[in-house]
Amino acid sequence: MFKNKLFWKIFTGYVALLSLSLALTGYFVSKVIKGYYSNSLTNNLESDIKTTILYILLTFAIALVIGFILMRINTSPLLNITQIAQNFARGNFARKAEIVSSGEMGVLANAINAMGTELQSSMQTILDDKNRLDAIMAHMNDAIITTDVEERIVLINNAAKTMFGISRIALNKDYLWEKIRNEKLCNLVREIILSSTKIVDKTPATRTTEIEIPSPEKKLLQAHLSPIRIDKNTYGILLVFHDITELRKLENTRREFVANVSHELRTPLASIKGYVETLLGNNAIKHEDRQEFLGIIMKHSLRLDNLIKDILELSRLDSHDLKIELSHVDIRPCIENIFSQYKEHCIEKNQSFDLDIPHRIPTIETNEYLLRQLLTNLLDNAIKYTSKGGTVGLKVGPVNKSIRIEISDTGIGIPQEHIPRIFERFYRVDPARSREMGGTGLGLSIVKHIVHLHHGSIKVESSINVGSKFIITIPQQQPGHSA
Repeated sequence: MFKNKLFWKIFTGYVALLSLSLALTGYFVSKVIKGYYSNSLTNNLESDIKTTILYILLTFAIALVIGFILMRINTSPLLNITQIAQNFARGNFARKAEIVSSGEMGVLANAINAMGTELQSSMQTILDDKNRLDAIMAHMNDAIITTDVEERIVLINNAAKTMFGISRIALNKDYLWEKIRNEKLCNLVREIILSSTKIVDKTPATRTTEIEIPSPEKKLLQAHLSPIRIDKNTYGILLVFHDITELRKLENTRREFVANVSHELRTPLASIKGYVETLLGNNAIKHEDRQEFLGIIMKHSLRLDNLIKDILELSRLDSHDLKIELSHVDIRPCIENIFSQYKEHCIEKNQSFDLDIPHRIPTIETNEYLLRQLLTNLLDNAIKYTSKGGTVGLKVGPVNKSIRIEISDTGIGIPQEHIPRIFERFYRVDPARSREMGGTGLGLSIVKHIVHLHHGSIKVESSINVGSKFIITIPQQQPGHSA
């Protein structure tokens, strides 16, 4: 309280005024009393001065004590209210003004308390809104950045930091062009800022563009830029980035798939059409030639049938709505059945087919139809691309909590540069040879989908003219399924 300037200003003025009043009153009273007893109209000047000084000191001391007590009583509520208002300004709303008076001080105290309650409520609302905004921004997948008209970054979420590889940033200090090195984006931001400052009544429309960022990882982004009003005459820019890299890849894959399907269908249909026209337009064809033509037509018809079946199967496996019924299956009978079927094919091609499977093998959670699809596609390729006298192997065994399936051959092998792409749809190492052998180019793509549906993995080991080995690992228990 003793450091309060308001108190001391009022107290000093009050004491000075009271001291002067008492001093003058005492002086004139002393003059009257002195003149009455001495019956003299003149007094000694020196005595008058001493008397005056004595009265001034005495009255000052009395005024000092009285003034301090009175000011303490009168200004204590005001000082209390002042301290509470200062606490409100610092964000401390715990203490309230307690004034019992029903006068002006009571009204002032009630007003201060009401203001504190309202400020506390407003501060809590702002804090809650900020926490909600921070939570939303932190968990958004889209990258969000806000800049002011000087292109300084005022807001950025975690997704944006990750997307653009920003480890450290000083908000309201670092510039957009410092953190994102993209000339197209920066020029567009400057155009929007310039147009925003010229428009008063109408907000400029949102601009959309696509940008490529080479690092930390090459991505294609769709950027939406919108001007936002910061205050009456100031604009900022809100930038929202969507990662469309995978979407564009899927679009390209779909276009390639449609083009490849059209090409694959056109080739056998053209052959079928040509031979049918020949048979219809020439009645003098020999019986042997006619039979040959019909055999070719049958061959291409079967190829079309296989292609359509594979396309439908791949579409079914690729569907996100596909619900596969998985159950615990003893795979030994299934594998032995497949082995007996393909052993006959190998005998026809003078090939040997070796099976290596333990007598007792753990059951795995799978779908027997899909497992057959997986094995038959790989065994078809192994037998198809292995020459006479070669060997095809099928090895199955438990590894940790998974089942490992190896399908090997001593065939022509796959060049190393082609291995990363052999699971793509319609991808062929040797297109002409594959078509000649009746391949659709979709078998390995179907295999990859089946392995992924089982939450497994597949890898390929191959050498030219030595052979290939496909290694598949399928967990015994699928994630999300009870044992």
